[in-house]
Amino acid sequence: MDEPTVPIASVRLRLSGRQVLRLNELWATDRLERKAIIGVCGSTSAYGAPGIDFVASVHAVSDMLIELDKGPTNEARDWLAREQKRYPLLPIIFHRGGEQENRQAIQLLENLVKSSNRLGLIVNIEPTGNMSGFIIRKGESQAVDTIIVAGSDIIIWSGDTACSTNTNALTLRLEQSFGSKTSRMLSSLRVGVVGVSGTGSPVAEMLYRLGVAEITLVDDDRIEEKNLGRIYNSSVRDAEERRLKVDVIGDAFMRNGLPPRIRKIAKKTYDPEVIRQLAQCDIIFGCMDTHAGRLLLNKLCTFYTIPYFDLGVKLEADGQGSVSAVCGVVHYLQPDGSSLLSRKAINLATIEAEDLRRTDPDRYEQLKQEKYIKGAQEDRPAVITVNTMIASMAMNDFLARLHTYRNNPNAEVGSLSINLREPLFMTEEDGEPDEGMLRWVGLGDITPILAMPSLA
Repeated sequence: MDEPTVPIASVRLRLSGRQVLRLNELWATDRLERKAIIGVCGSTSAYGAPGIDFVASVHAVSDMLIELDKGPTNEARDWLAREQKRYPLLPIIFHRGGEQENRQAIQLLENLVKSSNRLGLIVNIEPTGNMSGFIIRKGESQAVDTIIVAGSDIIIWSGDTACSTNTNALTLRLEQSFGSKTSRMLSSLRVGVVGVSGTGSPVAEMLYRLGVAEITLVDDDRIEEKNLGRIYNSSVRDAEERRLKVDVIGDAFMRNGLPPRIRKIAKKTYDPEVIRQLAQCDIIFGCMDTHAGRLLLNKLCTFYTIPYFDLGVKLEADGQGSVSAVCGVVHYLQPDGSSLLSRKAINLATIEAEDLRRTDPDRYEQLKQEKYIKGAQEDRPAVITVNTMIASMAMNDFLARLHTYRNNPNAEVGSLSINLREPLFMTEEDGEPDEGMLRWVGLGDITPILAMPSLA
């Protein structure tokens, strides 16, 4: 990102859990202070009234320790040049120490980056593991407002929440259960909910009642009579007027007058502007039916280092009162962990069919009739009790990663699933990283966006 012409209103930094482990491993080999580790970040930004909301996401960390008082080595310069050859990545320097080390890190950054119009970041990692940082542009520094680690635990360091001691009626009960720290973390988060029907409607409702800072609702669909049994806050009049789902839910929230800010996006996710707005979210909940849409969100959260909760419900009925399947699953996906594809939660054949239906519906119908493709399921039965249960599972998993209250460590829980016919409640671990996704971790904005020519 080049030097912005308007002020930066906020700066947020994101790392993956595995990247933090890598940093700790490197420092474990040399206990001496005054050492730095360089890395590179992707970035994205959005323009608001106060200025730019700037987000940096770590893409790669070098495997070398640099002595702060001696400046960069040729090896460090070569590593940075290789990383910046293909994408416009920003340098980031991690170090341990105080003000003197900060000044030396700034000097190191200036020696690494020749152009005065480039940005760079400095991060200080304390012995406790806490992180703080600042962004440098033209020799001037500005504090990083929030640092989020998207690992099996979701770790947040925020200057605003660390200083806040405000308690209100909305968060009082939450603080009594999970403590004021968790409540303060929630009050700093921008959360995206993509798909606001069956599971998305109760997810949005719970996020709103938990007091997150901002909720971005994304759905281009309209209320129909068949939706009334499963979408919170919807009415017969909404169905008659064919109101947008995001308007029905968002307007109900705004009428209630509670603190969370509401952003409504009545567009499809296959829109570059929607991708950029979702990239500003700190957490994303995917409540979509299609395999293609779920893969898109998985990829988005990889590019921008966002913790991603994917919700799915399967209810199979014959319309005569016989039910053959009532189950649901919540996948938690780390940016550099396994993916929905590697977990076999979605498959490429269905994605291809759905993409064809979206881009060329006539051709899709022709091939479907000729039996060349298996039809993508166009409508699914839904029951509000099952949807709300899966939404609650997702929200409790989210809270467990902010406030580690489970007996088992979060690293052992990659997905939660329930089968109501048995009944059974099961968990599965994350699994091996998806090698095909790893190259995209933390790249942020590139051309074409998400490396998808269809979004160019």
